[in-house]
Amino acid sequence: MRNNGLQAAKHEDFANVLDRLLENLFLADMASQDSLNAINDEEIRRATWLASIAALGAGDYEKNLANSYGALLHLSDPENEVYKRACYVLQSRTGNLITSQHIPKLFNGEKHVGDYGTVLNYELTANRALLEHSFSDESKIYFTSFQKLLWESLVDGKNIAISAPTSAGKSHIIKKYIYELISKKSCNIIFIVPTKALINQVSSNLKSELKDKAHVLTTYIPIELSEGVSSVYVLTPERCLKLLQDKELIQPDLVFIDEVHNIESGARGTKFENIIYSLISRFKSTQFVMAGPFINELSNSLKAICDISLIDHQTLSTPVFQLKTALTFFPKSREVTYKIISPTENLIEGKIKLKKSLFSKIKTNKGDALEFIAGLFHHNDLNIYYSPNKSSAEKWASKIAPTIASNNPDIIDAADERIKELISFLEDEVHPSYSLIRTLRLGVAFHHAGLPDIARQEVEELYSSSAIKNIVCTSTLLQGVNLPADRLIVISPKVSRQEMKDFDFLNLIGRAGRANTKLFGEIYCIDVENEEWAEDRLTNKVAKTVKASSSIFLKEYEVVLDKIADLSRTELKEITEDKDAHENISYMRSLFHTDNAHFNKLLSSSGISEEASTKFVSKLEDIYSGIRIPSELISKNPFIDPLLQNKLFTDIEKNGLNMWLFSRLPIHKGGENDENAAFEEQSYYRQFESIFIRLNDIFEIEDEINYQSFNDYVGIRKLVLDCHRWMQGKKHRFFIDKVIGESSRDEKQVDKAARNITNHISRNITFIAVKYLMVWSDIVSHFLTEEQREENSYILNLPSMLEMGSYDPKILELMSYGINRSVAFAISKDIKKLDMSVEDALSKIDKTSLPNIFGRYLKKAGY
Repeated sequence: MRNNGLQAAKHEDFANVLDRLLENLFLADMASQDSLNAINDEEIRRATWLASIAALGAGDYEKNLANSYGALLHLSDPENEVYKRACYVLQSRTGNLITSQHIPKLFNGEKHVGDYGTVLNYELTANRALLEHSFSDESKIYFTSFQKLLWESLVDGKNIAISAPTSAGKSHIIKKYIYELISKKSCNIIFIVPTKALINQVSSNLKSELKDKAHVLTTYIPIELSEGVSSVYVLTPERCLKLLQDKELIQPDLVFIDEVHNIESGARGTKFENIIYSLISRFKSTQFVMAGPFINELSNSLKAICDISLIDHQTLSTPVFQLKTALTFFPKSREVTYKIISPTENLIEGKIKLKKSLFSKIKTNKGDALEFIAGLFHHNDLNIYYSPNKSSAEKWASKIAPTIASNNPDIIDAADERIKELISFLEDEVHPSYSLIRTLRLGVAFHHAGLPDIARQEVEELYSSSAIKNIVCTSTLLQGVNLPADRLIVISPKVSRQEMKDFDFLNLIGRAGRANTKLFGEIYCIDVENEEWAEDRLTNKVAKTVKASSSIFLKEYEVVLDKIADLSRTELKEITEDKDAHENISYMRSLFHTDNAHFNKLLSSSGISEEASTKFVSKLEDIYSGIRIPSELISKNPFIDPLLQNKLFTDIEKNGLNMWLFSRLPIHKGGENDENAAFEEQSYYRQFESIFIRLNDIFEIEDEINYQSFNDYVGIRKLVLDCHRWMQGKKHRFFIDKVIGESSRDEKQVDKAARNITNHISRNITFIAVKYLMVWSDIVSHFLTEEQREENSYILNLPSMLEMGSYDPKILELMSYGINRSVAFAISKDIKKLDMSVEDALSKIDKTSLPNIFGRYLKKAGY
């Protein structure tokens, strides 16, 4: 049957009918007046017979084709009962019952409507029973064939490497598995995501589902598990470093690492790699599950980092098929060429006419072009317009919003209350003239990493619930943010100023198609004559394997490894423009001294020559001859140059701990407000400034912040002042007003300031400054006795205060439970009035007194 299935899928008669059905779907979607392809009954009967054979094939290719054909057949005539039944039979045979919900009147309760014949009735009932699964909360779903096999491996406790498209539902199955684990016993689970933006989305979803069954924490704090209550840590690799420093950490039952292909993403990849290695090395009996899209032999890639046996679960099968189309525009012409990339691998070409020529606008002003293109599509569908950067996302959203609003005249009057509440929040938190406010009023949003956390979450929620149906997104879509769309429009395949990698493009377009709403997803790529890119991108088959970032770095710099082994960031800048080079070489320096076995494994798996390896090792041996800092301190911050850490260590040895340890706290108002006064006599702020200036002298923090930055220069004193204001609880609005003036209402100034401020906070303050405060805290702690550490525990927690944005311990505790910063500040007074744990108090406080957006946020998070 394997052979027959493939032969049927490749049969000319089958492919011909499928392609014509696909072209008809496109023409109907574009509301084209052109004639649709005529397909007679005999052609349909023969193609359907071939599809039924392909559906029983063993490979993803033939199953995808059969599933696509069934959906296309039904969509060609939704009222045709024969087509409905044929579609359902093909869904059943391909193990894709999840999309049968989109075929109306197939069932009466759990029973099929009508008779398919004895044999087929039995087959359909058997397939339904095979794929049905009930959970301990009495919910029930129908697995796809891929999900069923994955579930069986999960419950068997296997270590698993998952490679599957976005729409395959792998994350949904993992969350269901976590729920089942926690329902049976108290568990400790670690869920690792690549970005802070994903922390909020994942933790909120988990807390909503798990409710009081588990503590869901977004930063590491040691907690004692009460009977029947579990802990789930949702962390980035950076936050996971703190977790690993706890020598008393309870062995996790499960570690899930999402978007694992990030192991090869430059300096960020080394953090993923380090966390994977550290967790697996330490917890031998933990179940590890790692997932990413479109990766071949993922288990082998991971074995190159660490010794672990993994089962590969790989599929290219998706519940929904995709209509992939390239639209090419020509000079002074209203005629547009379309090229549809069929699942049969054929290219379907034709031409349609539009009301105006868009050639020049697509070349010179893509926002103006999108303003017209937006009018081509149905606005009742969920549409995503991809933008390469934050600035264009905001501009394009502002361009398309009036067009979409004019096609939906009731949109303003019928605006969801949640939209009005988000607008009110943005006026207070960001600025009354912020462009997102203007677009929201017209039913359009934008989404990028520069939005305040709660605003980004609200946009995601409004879009997912169809309250907003048109959204302009940046590469946050590539980082795992769950925003599946009915339709994706791409007019510029770039990330910032760089061409998007083929793998990332494949990951991006995987967002088109939602199994819970439609049978198919649509992708439209827009280009112009002589600058065509879309066809190549849509037809490119990416057979990707991933490799550890450190191995990629070693191979790339193979011939100069010994020469760069001891170079500073400034010296490295003279020989390479690679902004990650210093962090990568720092990591190799650290590993060499702290974990030689891991260092040697990476060296051997990188493929560099023995000569280059020997020279590199010899140079590293030389640079450690004068190092005084203990290796256990270096291992706590393995991505910070150990040579510079040693400078801080020896400075404390030489000048004394009193020059590096605060004698005052943020709540103290005393002390000299004079930077020339003796350190011990200075106010808290002056001590904070003094320590940061000296850290900058050692680690070149100011240089790191401004290297390859296109924003205004940030000096170390400005960084210190803004860090202090952030921990005081200042809102984005405060910082924006400082830039443009409190009375300014200039929309372009507001938008630019908002982008720069959010980037400044997320990158410079809560990432770069935090990591150097972590080094300061760890090294200072080394010189303290256990009793002294306890006495100074508050100020030694300064890195966490800065990352989360508060000096207040109660607010910090609230945020460690995943509560958004704005919400935490709003409820902290009420929380403090209750003499109980923070988590209990969260359920007790009066939410009706809060702004609705905050109360809804807390309820959605399970409180």
